[in-house]
Amino acid sequence: MKKGFTLIELLIVVAIIAILAAIAVPNFLEAQVRSKASRSKADIRSFATALEAYRTDHNGYPPYGYENPDIIMLPATEPQFLEPHWLTTPQPYITSAASMFDPFRTQNPTSGWTASIIHWRLYNYVNFDDIRYKSTAYVHNLYGEWRITGSGPDTWRFNSGIKGPDQLPEFLVVVYDPSNGTISVGDIFRTQKSSDPKSF
Repeated sequence: MKKGFTLIELLIVVAIIAILAAIAVPNFLEAQVRSKASRSKADIRSFATALEAYRTDHNGYPPYGYENPDIIMLPATEPQFLEPHWLTTPQPYITSAASMFDPFRTQNPTSGWTASIIHWRLYNYVNFDDIRYKSTAYVHNLYGEWRITGSGPDTWRFNSGIKGPDQLPEFLVVVYDPSNGTISVGDIFRTQKSSDPKSF
């Protein structure tokens, strides 16, 4: 008489595997998010160090915006990012342009702007010394001369819907805090004035 597994036994084994997978997969995904958040913070810290080194040599921070081909274009509708070559050539202030890529920004823009995909995947960078911000004391008092922003795990877009006291929503971001949940609303950012976003 040949022995084998009964249907009930197989169903029990499949059910146990399904339960273990249901427990393991969410934990694995959360670990991925935590890893990306840690990488984002480390990248931004390196980015900030490179900006300060650039300023020491050039007496100012690099411009932001789309370069076409030798003219820096800064209309209000342009995305805010830093062309990698400013920090990588000829002087390598940052070892690799890869550290300027936000691990959470993987989707393409859905409307409005025409920047290339590579630029949409960069960390958001703003040089507040630009002429458009020179007269805005609020921005300088809050952030200093620059701000670097990572989009965080909630979405590829930035959270700028909350208006500040001067009704300038683009200057106020929701800060990502993992204590609100690993995948929660908020951006990861650093400014010239502070590496602690909770101070804003």
